[in-house]
Amino acid sequence: MSVRIWNLVQAAVFSATLAFAGSASAEGGAEAFLQQEQAKLQTLLRQPANATRDAQVNQVMDRLVDYDELTRRAFGDTCPGTLKTCTNHWSELNDAQKAEVKELLKKLVEKNYRKNLVKTLDYDIAYKGSQDAGGDSKIRTEAKSKLNAREPAVRIEYLMGAKSGASAVFIVKDIVTEGSSLTKNYYDQFHKMMTTPAQGFPHIVMKLNEKLKKP
Repeated sequence: MSVRIWNLVQAAVFSATLAFAGSASAEGGAEAFLQQEQAKLQTLLRQPANATRDAQVNQVMDRLVDYDELTRRAFGDTCPGTLKTCTNHWSELNDAQKAEVKELLKKLVEKNYRKNLVKTLDYDIAYKGSQDAGGDSKIRTEAKSKLNAREPAVRIEYLMGAKSGASAVFIVKDIVTEGSSLTKNYYDQFHKMMTTPAQGFPHIVMKLNEKLKKP
């Protein structure tokens, strides 16, 4: 898997709920929190793989990920990425369908994260500062291979907001890798399936289950 493709996969593990006022201190706190949690994951994933380590990785991910918000955005409840308008397919689903797809996305995210983040442990992540992004903070980073100096750095932007009622102060809302938004990529795929005759929600469930069964 290429670095660019992996960073799009990695992006699937992040989402958020409430936005916050974009002050300088909030932006700095978001960047520091991101560095802290990324460092924890890197430390854990350098340890031998076992059930205890995987459980600890999931705990860190749970502090970073709001699976409810990720799923809603993927179905157009709040337009993802740079989209100004979108179809709210989330409102078309019943409670059982919402619970089902949220659980499938969570499992897929956890699987891909544990499998692929290990492949990027030999990359230097440079934090390039943050800026206000309409009430959120946009954290700019570059990932550079330590093993292949000729490989171009990958530009990754983390859109972060504040999360209330949880141990984490900040949480990632979206990741844009080389200009490609993770939440928009999900929405584009799901929107196509939801609007294609003979596909719809069952087709989405089938595709997610297929991905979960792959090694």
